[in-house]
Amino acid sequence: MDAEPLHSEAWPSWTADPTPWPGSAKPSTGILEGGMHLWIFNNSGEDTSPPFLTDAWLVPLFYALIMLLGLVGNSLVIYVISKHRQMRTATNFYIANLATTDIIFLVCCVPFTATLYPLPSWVFGDFMCKFVNYLQQVTVQATCITLMAMSVDRCYATLYPLQSLRYRTPHVAMAVSFAIWIGSFILSLPMAIYHRTEVGYWYGLRTYCIEAFTSKSQERSFILYTFLAVYLLPLFTICLCYSIMLKRIGNPVVEPIDHDYQVQHLSERSAAMRAKISKMVVVIVLLFTICWGPIQFYLLFQGFYHHFQANYATYKIKTWANCMSYANSSLNPIVYAFMGDSFRKSFKKAFPFLFRQRVQDNGTHSGSHNAELKFVT
Repeated sequence: MDAEPLHSEAWPSWTADPTPWPGSAKPSTGILEGGMHLWIFNNSGEDTSPPFLTDAWLVPLFYALIMLLGLVGNSLVIYVISKHRQMRTATNFYIANLATTDIIFLVCCVPFTATLYPLPSWVFGDFMCKFVNYLQQVTVQATCITLMAMSVDRCYATLYPLQSLRYRTPHVAMAVSFAIWIGSFILSLPMAIYHRTEVGYWYGLRTYCIEAFTSKSQERSFILYTFLAVYLLPLFTICLCYSIMLKRIGNPVVEPIDHDYQVQHLSERSAAMRAKISKMVVVIVLLFTICWGPIQFYLLFQGFYHHFQANYATYKIKTWANCMSYANSSLNPIVYAFMGDSFRKSFKKAFPFLFRQRVQDNGTHSGSHNAELKFVT
């Protein structure tokens, strides 16, 4: 049996669709006491159980894996940065802020979204409907602005490596991170305003957490605002910063004088370290672009394409796009572990029993490496 289209307003933006595979009847509406709308997806009169789909257990299982990896990995990142003094650099404070947004997102948003697949109804009430979607928008917004701040920070350090030492401090990074959270809380207020619970009929009365806009133009304006605020503008800023960096990255920071090969060696090593750190930030940005791109473009297509038809095929596409966006929260720590030498060494020092090889401190190599690290960062 082919799935019939759902009413587009019954689909929340960031969460799974409330009725993954409705019955054969087209949706209609009614008004309950108090003015509450009643969406009817199956008016056959049968009060049977809804069909149990594979994604009812597969998607929550995938979300559980994301939560496990993300919570462990991001917690280790925050622990390593707070535990080791040499890790408390401006870039690492932004990375810690990213890890914090991922942890809040995983704990406060993913479990509630996962319940939408096995349960046919929203069971957490109107307050949690607003709070979960609002907090989800806050964390995504904070992630975007933090990535922008990291890119600007790396660009500034590349263009002005010596002058930037005065301003690229942990205290400045903490102040910027605090401002990022304040701005994210303010910019995300529309999510709390427009989300609410409404009653629908799909194999019995169900409660759905939906976005309730007063008009189609208002809905499209909000979709466009979200796309610009949490995806396109941050992406444009990040690409601009790295375009500037690529032009400058090949130039030496310290020019050797009178064939001073020691200074020349330090200059080459510092440039190589800056390039490696910048590559790690680029990979983090690319992951965000790839993971969050599908759901953003899906929402644009859903809101602006006049002939959009909501069916089981589009539901599967949106489910895949949601899984991609949620997976981003567990991938960043893996990037740090594989691309960041300082993170790998700090992980080994903090948890030596997890690694077969013992961590040995080579005095000469470690000393020169730390000196160059301080010179760069």
